[in-house]
Amino acid sequence: MINKGGLILSASQQRALDDASVQAGTSARKLMESAGSHAAEWMLDRLPPPRMAIVLAGPGGNGGDGLVVARILLQAGIKVEVFILREMVQCSRLVRIMAEEFIKAGGTIHQLGAEMFLLRRILGDADCIIDGLFGSGLTRPLIDEDADIITMMNDVAVPIISLDVPSGLLSDSGSLPEPAVRAEFTLAMAFYKPVHWLYPAAELCGEVQCVSVDYPRHLLDALVPMAHVASTQEIRAMLPVRQPAGHKGSFGRVLIVAGSQGMTGAAILCARGALRAGAGLVSVALPETIAPVIQAAVPEVITVPLPDCDGRLTDPDILDHLHDPLAQADVLAIGPGLSRDLKTAELVRRIIGGFAGYQVIDADAIHAIADRPELLASISDRAVLTPHPGEFAALIGSTAREVDTNRLDAIASFLSLYSLTVVLKGRPTVIGLPKGPLVVNPTGNTGLATGGSGDVLTGLMAGLLAGGSSIADAAIAGPFIHGLAADHWAASFSERSLTPSDLIEMLPRLLKELES
Repeated sequence: MINKGGLILSASQQRALDDASVQAGTSARKLMESAGSHAAEWMLDRLPPPRMAIVLAGPGGNGGDGLVVARILLQAGIKVEVFILREMVQCSRLVRIMAEEFIKAGGTIHQLGAEMFLLRRILGDADCIIDGLFGSGLTRPLIDEDADIITMMNDVAVPIISLDVPSGLLSDSGSLPEPAVRAEFTLAMAFYKPVHWLYPAAELCGEVQCVSVDYPRHLLDALVPMAHVASTQEIRAMLPVRQPAGHKGSFGRVLIVAGSQGMTGAAILCARGALRAGAGLVSVALPETIAPVIQAAVPEVITVPLPDCDGRLTDPDILDHLHDPLAQADVLAIGPGLSRDLKTAELVRRIIGGFAGYQVIDADAIHAIADRPELLASISDRAVLTPHPGEFAALIGSTAREVDTNRLDAIASFLSLYSLTVVLKGRPTVIGLPKGPLVVNPTGNTGLATGGSGDVLTGLMAGLLAGGSSIADAAIAGPFIHGLAADHWAASFSERSLTPSDLIEMLPRLLKELES
């Protein structure tokens, strides 16, 4: 669980901020005292007072933070046992200074190499273990004695509080090196790190909280993060205003090109999502053999039956049938359930290339344009792509697994080639914009991992665009609302029972709350 809102910095950005702060006159020692004291204050305020805490401190900055925590807890009357990972001569100057301060406060420091037996004996008796071994500075998997210590920590039934990043994890990656600390709480120093959000590594972070570090104000004001986390307040401001005297034309016309034989549900869910988002008119262009199904399921929509072959859109004359609907539409949503037939793909490319309004491009439509860089470049100012990891991998020539564990880097790489808005679906959903930092969506749960959820999102975003949202606002607000609907469902029912239709039914109440 992570608080909504906040900035995400890469390890290199965090180091640069630390260095800039020192150059601006804030000593590294003051920064360390600030980080450690705020972390200790969070523990004293939030957690039941432990009778005994064990602090494991590494040789670098993370260990120094841990020693500050240890001193403050000791001064609060808590028994604290500190174990230093390396010989003191191998530790940084600041770690040696903080160790001396802890000893002056009445504490005792054990060196792990010489007193591993003591740690083994008392580790299970502690009320909490504070992990200050490596933090965000680690660049390789742990081996030998370091790895053994992590395994020992995980083997005892004692809650672990990690400082900044659970030791063993890599700050900028969602990959899962072994071993790595499985924390109950992670206290991020001032800012989130990518690992707090990227799976599967994020599972080991437990509940993540940001604690303050007293950086110079002018540096914080000028900070450009790698990403920021969307917040409820931000989303409220993004919802398009509905004019009291508005009519159905005022709230926009959406044309959905979706569906094929066996995939009628994709078109239905997309249409219902657009309607619930407030679109004034929703038309659905789909194979004529399945048009009666959607007309019966969603009587509010206008159907545009198209000639088909075996329930798929392959006839070149389709473009003639679509001329007027495309000319009348403000927003095009295309892709859900269309099929990957080669003739369909060619029609999709022609529809996308010829439409001048906003577009939400999803599913099979993404595959149709993935290898057409000139087409991607031509729609950059008016389209948002909504791929899942497999579809995004096709766009950048990677694998779904690589995309999933390095979502932020993957989108940044894509944006260096195309000035497009991208919504990379999954956990977490990440939004890439042509300008500004990436946006991480904090809402949603495993209930969304079911066929049809993405179709609802496509319709929802199209409806927001039709109502007056900008591309950026729809790309950020759509996933947030979509995920929040799933979270509201999970507050009363099991995540595993959530269906895309349930999402749609949650939207009226949820939108009312956001508008309040």
